[in-house]
Amino acid sequence: MRLPAEFDLHALEVFVLTVELGGMTASAQQLRITQSAVSQTITRLEQGIGTALFDRSLRPLGVTPAGRALYERARGLLSAARRVVDEVREGARQPIDQITIGMSETFATLLTAPLLHRHGKRVARWRVRSGISLNQQQDFLARRCDMLVTGSNTLEKHPGIEHHDVTDDPFVLVFPADYDGPADPGEAAGRLPFVRYSLDTGMGQRIESQLTRMKLALPNVIEVDIIHQQLTTVALGIGWSITSLLCLAAMPSLMPRLRIEPLPRARFSRRIQVVARAGELGDLAEHTADLAREVIREQALAPILAQLPWTVPSA
Repeated sequence: MRLPAEFDLHALEVFVLTVELGGMTASAQQLRITQSAVSQTITRLEQGIGTALFDRSLRPLGVTPAGRALYERARGLLSAARRVVDEVREGARQPIDQITIGMSETFATLLTAPLLHRHGKRVARWRVRSGISLNQQQDFLARRCDMLVTGSNTLEKHPGIEHHDVTDDPFVLVFPADYDGPADPGEAAGRLPFVRYSLDTGMGQRIESQLTRMKLALPNVIEVDIIHQQLTTVALGIGWSITSLLCLAAMPSLMPRLRIEPLPRARFSRRIQVVARAGELGDLAEHTADLAREVIREQALAPILAQLPWTVPSA
């Protein structure tokens, strides 16, 4: 059987993106073409297959049973096609055309230069974005981002995504260096305001969830959304906070101005991962995780662990 002329990889890519983004307008914006072009491509695909893929009577656009079946299979076809392109490019020593990688401010500070130094030639055009992790995850799901270095686990239940573990990042208490009160969150809250990390971030949500488990309802007096704000505010004696070892590693100059203590109970950490869509970047995501593990453990965390031996994981 010959394939219908309308059944090609470009049409499948438009169709899959329209399903994932929930409509033709969003798909057109992502592809940088007109909505009419998306509609025409999908209509031709439906004509070639001989059945409707979308229920256009629904708002938002609904996917028919045939469309759902095609979507599940088309994702595999597109992944295989991308692997072929990557393998041919790699064999011909040609770089990947473009990659957008999203990282938090901390990871961008630690990893951007080592990543470009080691793997820069594997990609023709790098777009490195730092910002709020939850926004980056939305960009990833909308295919505006190809790879993430993240400490959030909210993408783990999404299908078709590969996760490469880097390391665990423990959380600690941080006080001003001259704070002489007890290193207990409940008692510290009566002496200094808590510097809350924004709930728009994965780290902020992780900290808030832990505070809830500890049955601590801390007033929202100061809220920040970047590490520099958080640690500088504490270093100036304005408040106290909860941060992670990697955040401290990103700002070593502030260490002498901070008193760092373990959580007295309910210790917790976040798992750092490199996330990518399965089968789309060859082994680049895995190698990025290997590099991140090397940089974080051997370069970023080593001085912190030397100063704070109680943070070294037990064997």
